[in-house]
Amino acid sequence: MSRRGRGQGGRKRGGRPPLARKAGPGPRRGRKSATRRAPGAPASGRRRRSWGRTLGAAFQSYRILFVIYGVGIAIGAREFYQSRVGEPVDWGSDRWADMTEVVRQVNPQDPDTDFLEGVQSIVRGEEGDFVTHFEDALDAGVKHNEFLLRDYAQHLLASGGDWRQVNEAVNSWRENYPFSNETLTLEMGSGPRSQADISILNRELRAVPWIGDVELEPYEAGGRQAWRVHITFRPPRPIDVREAVAAVSILSVPEADRGRLAVTCTTLTDCTVAPRSSR
Repeated sequence: MSRRGRGQGGRKRGGRPPLARKAGPGPRRGRKSATRRAPGAPASGRRRRSWGRTLGAAFQSYRILFVIYGVGIAIGAREFYQSRVGEPVDWGSDRWADMTEVVRQVNPQDPDTDFLEGVQSIVRGEEGDFVTHFEDALDAGVKHNEFLLRDYAQHLLASGGDWRQVNEAVNSWRENYPFSNETLTLEMGSGPRSQADISILNRELRAVPWIGDVELEPYEAGGRQAWRVHITFRPPRPIDVREAVAAVSILSVPEADRGRLAVTCTTLTDCTVAPRSSR
């Protein structure tokens, strides 16, 4: 039967379906089915295949959300356990490792799983595995995970990586998250010894074009006081971390000469002192 024949017999175009005729001479007729089945395939099979394609497309479109929900469930399980037992689940504990393992089994090939396993490696002190997991995730083109981009850049800086790699990682992070409030931390060693040192540090750091603000922090390390600086960015400027290293290296210049001498760095460790250029 043609599509038009079924339309005329089952439903008038633009109108209401015809009512069954009243009982009288002749048999009683009802509406004919307007469902068309493909030859050799029941309608239920076609519906199942259609639903399969729809669910597959939805998973591809919302894959990131599924991963986020998976991480959220793991964190929620941690909080629920703590509320019931009254004992926190430490990030480095076996129970937290079990939660990470669950996410790995659900999404073993997902870059966010590499990120979680990298964090787990940090907790365990396995630096090699941490770098491997993070670089695997980055090689997959991850851009939606700010913590991955930031932590990798911070690791390269803290471990004394090549300045080109550090700059590439930091700029990649900031280009994808230009207005993020997350900071970059730069270790300073001995740090300032006087208020004059603090003033010159603030002046030199704030003179760097891409630095928006800084916070100096003293802390204990190996029984002695050390310093680090937390750097906030000024978007959308290109970042060269060597400029920040040069700024904090001003403390190596005698206080009486800091007004006329400046530090420039060709790497993160190779710096020289030269007269300031006249402006």
